[in-house]
Amino acid sequence: MTTTADTAPPPRPPESEPPAAEATTHDHGAFFWACLVDGWAVIVFGLHGILSNRDNPPALFRLLIGLNIVNDALVAPVLVVVAVAVRRVVPRWALVPVEVGLIATATLCLYAYPLVGGFGKSVRAGSSRLPWNYAHNLLVVLAAVWVVCALMALWSWRRTSSNPG
Repeated sequence: MTTTADTAPPPRPPESEPPAAEATTHDHGAFFWACLVDGWAVIVFGLHGILSNRDNPPALFRLLIGLNIVNDALVAPVLVVVAVAVRRVVPRWALVPVEVGLIATATLCLYAYPLVGGFGKSVRAGSSRLPWNYAHNLLVVLAAVWVVCALMALWSWRRTSSNPG
């Protein structure tokens, strides 16, 4: 007569765990190091700007605090609300093209704001400073961005409709 102890498989040896003192190494690629160098360059540039503006530290302090408050109280919440709305409204197949379009639009508008506003244009500077209609040019570039995004969305929709599984 056999018992369950005779038919049970033999117990497995305990798995060995690496020693707790052993350090793990991370192999960072070239992209990581390029981003690290770029990030430190931006930090050094910002610190240079802060240190070179010694003539009016209170104004610099007010500017930094004001920009931080505007970012934390206005920009970040608006971006979160827009992101949630886009995730709920836009179909899955169009999500990436719409997000790319929104990011590109925000970046282009932020970059073009001083040009569209005409900051730096003066009688003393002459007609060569800011010679074009930047509002019109911004609209042309934004239209091109959204046409490309619409084509990306169309391509994505065709891929998902041909592969329903």
